Amino acid sequence: MSRLPFLPTREMVLFPGAASPLYVGRERSLLTMNFAMKSKNKIILSLQKNPLDENPILPEGVHKIGVLANIIQTIPLPNKSLKILIEVDKRVLIENVVEEDGILLADYSVISSTEEPSSELTALKRKVISLYEEYSSLTNQISAELMVQLKGFRKAGKVFDSVAYNLEIEDSIKTEILEALDVSARGYKLLEILNNEIEIASIEQKVDQKVKDKINESQKSYFIREKINTLREELGKNGGDEDTDDLAEKINATNLPVEAKQKLETELKKLSKMAPYSAEATVSRAYIENVLELPWNVLTAETLDLKIAHDVLEKDHYGLKDVKERILDYLAVKKLNPDMKGTILCLSGPPGVGKTSLAKSIADSLGRNFVRVSLGGVRDEAEIRGHRRTYIGSMPGRIIKAIKNAGSTNPVILLDEIDKMSSDFKGDPSSAMLEVLDPEQNKHFEDHYLDMPFDLSKVFFIATANDLRNIPGPLRDRMEIINLSSYTEFEKLHIANNYLIKQAQIENGLTNYKISFTDKAVLKIIDEYTREAGVRNLKREISSLFRKVARKVLDSDSKSISITVKNLESYLGHPKFRPEKAKKAISKVGVVNGLAWTSVGGMTLEVQGVKIPGKGNLSLTGTLGNVMKESAMVAFTYLKANLEKYGIDPTILEKKDIHLHFPEGATPKDGPSAGTAITTTILSVLTDRKVKQTFAMTGEITITGEVLPVGGIKEKVIGAHRAGIKNIILPDENKVDVEEIPAEVTKDIKIYFASNYEDVEKLALEK
Repeated sequence: MSRLPFLPTREMVLFPGAASPLYVGRERSLLTMNFAMKSKNKIILSLQKNPLDENPILPEGVHKIGVLANIIQTIPLPNKSLKILIEVDKRVLIENVVEEDGILLADYSVISSTEEPSSELTALKRKVISLYEEYSSLTNQISAELMVQLKGFRKAGKVFDSVAYNLEIEDSIKTEILEALDVSARGYKLLEILNNEIEIASIEQKVDQKVKDKINESQKSYFIREKINTLREELGKNGGDEDTDDLAEKINATNLPVEAKQKLETELKKLSKMAPYSAEATVSRAYIENVLELPWNVLTAETLDLKIAHDVLEKDHYGLKDVKERILDYLAVKKLNPDMKGTILCLSGPPGVGKTSLAKSIADSLGRNFVRVSLGGVRDEAEIRGHRRTYIGSMPGRIIKAIKNAGSTNPVILLDEIDKMSSDFKGDPSSAMLEVLDPEQNKHFEDHYLDMPFDLSKVFFIATANDLRNIPGPLRDRMEIINLSSYTEFEKLHIANNYLIKQAQIENGLTNYKISFTDKAVLKIIDEYTREAGVRNLKREISSLFRKVARKVLDSDSKSISITVKNLESYLGHPKFRPEKAKKAISKVGVVNGLAWTSVGGMTLEVQGVKIPGKGNLSLTGTLGNVMKESAMVAFTYLKANLEKYGIDPTILEKKDIHLHFPEGATPKDGPSAGTAITTTILSVLTDRKVKQTFAMTGEITITGEVLPVGGIKEKVIGAHRAGIKNIILPDENKVDVEEIPAEVTKDIKIYFASNYEDVEKLALEK
């Protein structure tokens, strides 16, 4: 016989192996629990017979079979009660209960039930687990972890106790199972209870399903009747609900064109007759709201002051004289004729020359709102014209969205990367742009989503493009093209000193430090760390340098730093590009300096040729395009047709082949500009006459020897100047392009013009 603290429980029957929270609130129970925690952390628990009795008579008021439990954890609660986590150990027989100083103590003896393995017990265990699994599938109350735990128990007694504890049955039935000391009897009792509970659960499930079906039918008819009644009531009162009333007020308050107002009123009538949460109502409501959000008849006041506009453009950008002149011309005409139609400009040039930022400056100089529409990768016509209102999620096109975002009908809209649009089975967006960019048509531009005309004639459209060849002819014809050529080294130097360095210093938090650059250091960054037409990478390199400077000033506490050619590599590392070497004056056979125009500006392009044994064939290497291959064939044919004129031995082509190579074979090359250079190379190889290396040339050759004009003259001449070329041969018809070449370049270079190849031969080849 042993003695331990005792607690009577209400509506809680515990079984060995169970872990459960227990709430203690009665005064006598709290004293007992505190005593138990100070002693062995063990306690005897038994269900009291009358759960409503606050102070049951002991031991008659509790069941004699109880459990011995270990106290795992105690948590004080705000209402002075305790929450106790217990773990039940064994069944016990309670002999007597006494009270000493308000503390309940119980005399008990442990009931040890020996379980001998038998086929009957094994069968009982399996059947109980099977029925319990069926019961859990019907009630959805049992966790999968518990089922795994049950199947892992070896002893049947443990299985029976765990199942009994987790069953949702009356406490009196649980007490009968607890008091069944024979394991087999306990198992049979559980089978009886489980079969009964499964039958009840099945009946409940059938009843639930029948009730649910009836409720669904009644609810469906009820909701339909209520909707019909509500719609009838609302239509009888005011023709719509609160939502449609708000939309009607907005339609009346907005300054809409007559056609748009009539369209919205018709749409609102349709909306008032639709079910509020139907898909059609959602589409219709979204349409009305989108149309009302457009800035109908909202105009931004323009700043038509030429001096202010000139100052804004000069402040934001260096050079770009043609563009600035065009903007000032537009403002002058706009001031004289306020009703002039919208203008469509296309700024064409290589990346990084400031096309996008220039468009923003134009908007600032005009005092108009500015919106950017990116067209790169657009391949669906609906992106421009909008989606038809045939499905949820349809929306206006990008042009109408831009107008909505601008908040006025006369913004500056930048159509960025207009040459990057493509077409597929969904339509051709560039064709859709024809209406947008035609001043005669865009006054009545009709977006598929709006399904009514919208006036775009007051919009100032500015498009940007890198390559005009990718823009279809009809679309290109609707725009006024302004070419932004690549910057010269001197222009980049000026931009770096006056814009980029100051911006980078502010962005990197170095405004309180004195940081100076020598011109030679900036030129070294331009020539050896960047190779581009614009200044985007130049800005990136300068920002990278300033980050290094920021770290240095923090480490050294220096307030003044000078960037020179000598210390530049310590900030930016080794140069990324080798500067083009100045051409030596030594003449060579079969080596001609051509001029190329690339996305990073102009540069020299050598054409090399040699004679090899053969039968008069021409072979080409250097990753050449079809146009360049044709230029080589034209040059070869022209010289074979004029052997006597140029003193070429007719028999040489019977014994020799000509091999032409264009260095940097990994770089693709194409275009007709190398025609004169190829002809000169072949002539030099066939006659063994040396070519003057101080000369460079560009021009297209014809089969009759005419020299035709080519593009990119400014960039090519600047590239030749960078390479140390002193003499350049250009087509005669390119004389007008020479005016664009900066004075700092033309003062170091002598330019010759040729109308036919004989002029080139006299200049470039030694006698």
